[in-house]
Amino acid sequence: MAIEKAQCFLSRKFEVHVVSNLPPQPGPLVAHCASKDDDLGNHTLTTDQDFHFDFCVVPFTTLFFCHLWWGNKDISFDVFNTKTIMQQCTDRQCYWAAKSDGIYFAGSCPPEGLHKVYSW
Repeated sequence: MAIEKAQCFLSRKFEVHVVSNLPPQPGPLVAHCASKDDDLGNHTLTTDQDFHFDFCVVPFTTLFFCHLWWGNKDISFDVFNTKTIMQQCTDRQCYWAAKSDGIYFAGSCPPEGLHKVYSW
């Protein structure tokens, strides 16, 4: 599942992946991602499904966040910001994986060095 590709002029393009590495029960992962300007809507992800979107970075201001729901668990967090996360996305790919015990991050896709960042 992807959102239309961005065309960037005088800025860098980044891509964010939100992936469900969750078992089928208690149900699919629901992801709602947005920035202050763009609401990307709700996306229902089954096991191993990937929702991804790209965007052009506006220096010092670009911020995207996601709210994830799985069964009775939910969490909201920044999936991209120019202050901290951008520097960790070494190939301009930010990879977030939802697992049973929490949310994991890698600065590449396919993910290398996936590590837990948040608990549910």
